[in-house]
Amino acid sequence: MGETPATAQAAFARFVRHAVEATRDERGWSVAEVAAHSGVSRSTIFRWLSGDWQHHPELPKVRAFCAVLDLPLGAALRALTPPPTDLTQTTPPGADPAVEAHIAAIRDRLADPRTPAADKQHIRAALQTLALAASRAS
Repeated sequence: MGETPATAQAAFARFVRHAVEATRDERGWSVAEVAAHSGVSRSTIFRWLSGDWQHHPELPKVRAFCAVLDLPLGAALRALTPPPTDLTQTTPPGADPAVEAHIAAIRDRLADPRTPAADKQHIRAALQTLALAASRAS
């Protein structure tokens, strides 16, 4: 795979760190145990944790890591492809910066492996209710 920007390295390192910490808290697994259960080597996981890699992690390894930890693959892929730092490219014209910050926080919460499934379900239900109300108003 191609070169990876430092922001993707940092974002993926945070994703992996949160996942490993949650697994340690919930299952009592060390990095070595995560490696053994996922088939991803300890050295690879430690490189991911430190953000010390030159190219995107291999998809089969990321998939195996996510599968054994019951994480959505999409969350890992989003961490590997963070949004551009220039928000003028992604923010609609006339958008309220405070609203955009709230939307970003919601996305982060949904992608965070430490967020309980019940919380994610509640967030999605609230978003669905808001979207339905907005569609009725227009």
